[in-house]
Amino acid sequence: MKQVRELARKSPVAMEILFYLIEHMGRTTNAVVCSYKTLCEVTNLSRTSVANAIKHLKNDNWIDAVKIGNATAYCINERVFWQATRGQRRYAIFSATIIASESEQESDYHLKAKTKLTHVPVLTTEDRGVPGTEDLAPPDQRDLELE
Repeated sequence: MKQVRELARKSPVAMEILFYLIEHMGRTTNAVVCSYKTLCEVTNLSRTSVANAIKHLKNDNWIDAVKIGNATAYCINERVFWQATRGQRRYAIFSATIIASESEQESDYHLKAKTKLTHVPVLTTEDRGVPGTEDLAPPDQRDLELE
């Protein structure tokens, strides 16, 4: 706890961002994907202030930043803040909470959100998959198990 107090004293912004990430990490994860812009919005701070706080958190080993293309996953130090059992720790970095800000979406986002997406069929254990695209003849009653 001494290090937490030192962080709060040295960089209140870093402390705020750290606790925001901790609040939003999943039950079995220690990672959150979140943009700088979203962090700026939730803290009401400039990009420079957020960048300095993230740098401070990384330098003091509170978090690690993993690049995923143009996005960043912030992994919280599991030895300090962990919400799952010890046996799940080694898998945490493979899943993350993703926070998307409305302000970062395309201008027609609301219209796209109303568009129905293409349905991907899912087979259950009772279903039988039939490969191919040709129409099937109706089943012959002799093939049916009626007993």
